[in-house]
Amino acid sequence: MPRRARFILGRIFQVRTFGRQLAGIRLTENQTFAFMALIVGLVGGLAAVGFHYLIDYLHDEVFGRIANWSDGLGPFKFMPGIILGGLLVGPLVTRAASEARGHGVPEVMEAVNRRGGRIRTRVASVKAIASALTIGSGGSAGREGPIVQIGSALGSTLARSFRMSDRRRSTFVAAGAAAGIAAIFNAPLAGVFFALEVILRSFTARGFSTVVISAVAANAVWRVLVGDESVLTAEVHQLIHPSELVLYAVLGIVAAIFAVGFVRLLYFVEDQFDALPVLADMRPAIGAVTVGLLGAISIDLLGSGLAGIDKALAGEFAFRFLLLLLVGKMLATALTLGSGGSGGIFSPSLFIGALLGSAYGEIVNQLFPGSTAPPGAYAVVGMAAVFAAAAQAPMSSIFIVFEMTNDFGLIMPLMAACAAATVAYTAIKKDSIYEVKLRRKNALGFQTSDDDQLMNQVPLVGAAEAKYAATQKTVSIQQAVEIMKRGREEMLLVVSADRALQGVAYLKDAQTKLEEAPTAKVSEILREDHPVAHPGATLEEGMQMLENGNTDLLPVLDWNDRVLGVANRVSIVKAHDDAAPPKNEDSD
Repeated sequence: MPRRARFILGRIFQVRTFGRQLAGIRLTENQTFAFMALIVGLVGGLAAVGFHYLIDYLHDEVFGRIANWSDGLGPFKFMPGIILGGLLVGPLVTRAASEARGHGVPEVMEAVNRRGGRIRTRVASVKAIASALTIGSGGSAGREGPIVQIGSALGSTLARSFRMSDRRRSTFVAAGAAAGIAAIFNAPLAGVFFALEVILRSFTARGFSTVVISAVAANAVWRVLVGDESVLTAEVHQLIHPSELVLYAVLGIVAAIFAVGFVRLLYFVEDQFDALPVLADMRPAIGAVTVGLLGAISIDLLGSGLAGIDKALAGEFAFRFLLLLLVGKMLATALTLGSGGSGGIFSPSLFIGALLGSAYGEIVNQLFPGSTAPPGAYAVVGMAAVFAAAAQAPMSSIFIVFEMTNDFGLIMPLMAACAAATVAYTAIKKDSIYEVKLRRKNALGFQTSDDDQLMNQVPLVGAAEAKYAATQKTVSIQQAVEIMKRGREEMLLVVSADRALQGVAYLKDAQTKLEEAPTAKVSEILREDHPVAHPGATLEEGMQMLENGNTDLLPVLDWNDRVLGVANRVSIVKAHDDAAPPKNEDSD
């Protein structure tokens, strides 16, 4: 559809008021946002629960049985299921929704950056099925990317159904992401900060409150339907001595180096698979073969790695095996996602960080016996540091480790390590693991459309129509009702003899008052709080006043409060269209 046509349709049918959708209940825009955020959170929470059980069902009842039937293959018994998963995922993501390929978060960021938060509705279902197949069959991928994309698609769909503007739609995309993270990891704080830090990359009061409401609602749904147990089981640790913070900061620097290596490996493998002279449908299956071979080394290299994290935190791996798993998990995740599998990088990053931190802790305890925390403490901090570096999201990393482990004794080590990891990573590599993909698609920066610029430049006076329904305070309500019904108006301007605005009268108020007092005057239902605009206001400000005021008509006054005309959504769009320079229509 041509860009201008998209803009006009969006503006004409922009959310008329949520109050009118709710049988005449009038809500302010902030109340509307809160209500819609609640809906996004509830639906996002339900989606997370469904996604969780779908993965478990496929893992236990489908691919688990295939592994049992293949028990004769010994350590390769998971190979048939992983390959089958790859064969199913390839055609699904290639033909149904290409956005479902890979880890998902960059696609959400691109939608916010370049498409005003528009995400196709089908992406949610395709991503859920493709990721459940990838993870359930044993592919090395996490749940954060899929649930972020699923929640964001739901938020985008809801906002689009009410014809919301691009900026408002993007806020609900972030709210959907927050809901998904808050539910699937039982981590509402992490969901909020992930949405603000990674998806929106900005902090406003409205954005914050919207994602908080969604995160809380989604987490409540998760706790009711699944439970409130922590995702990980770990001992509670504490900082032994303030001087140990130096060791944790060094761990952050080491984590940044490994994060850079992981990011480069992931996209190197992706490039190699893209260059293969085979159908894209078959590439995930080819990747699954290599992942299955790695799975023969250790089952902990398969799946999201959450079970392996528990083992690393408990110190169940020998030092050399830690190093083997560290390299193996990086390679398995790169092969799974680089070949076209569907899933996230969060859980694998945590596993890589836990392995790295545990190995680092072993070395530290050998060098400083009895004066440092056990390796498990360094494993916890390593989890956060690797993801903080790779995603450039230190706050999200700190809070999600808090909430996943319930270990609040390591706050200072976590802050020191994540800060060091974030700074060290940017000294080596410019873009995060998500931004690398956006830069490759030339979709990294936010794009301001010509339409938005015009909306902020064209005076609202040009949209004020001289034809409007008006009356005076002394007129009877019966006459006012007749005027509004005759003109199919929902409100009248109440003016003085010199056209100075004194207020407005609503049809609903008039009909109610008429039943109580048939001889009442308009002055008895006069409202003086209706929004008005003065010279100097722009089209964008006028559109915002209509939304904030929960109305369809906006009186435009001169500096003496005399009525110049009335603007509405249609007249604002027309004024924009008249001011827009002629341009070629695009066909996307």
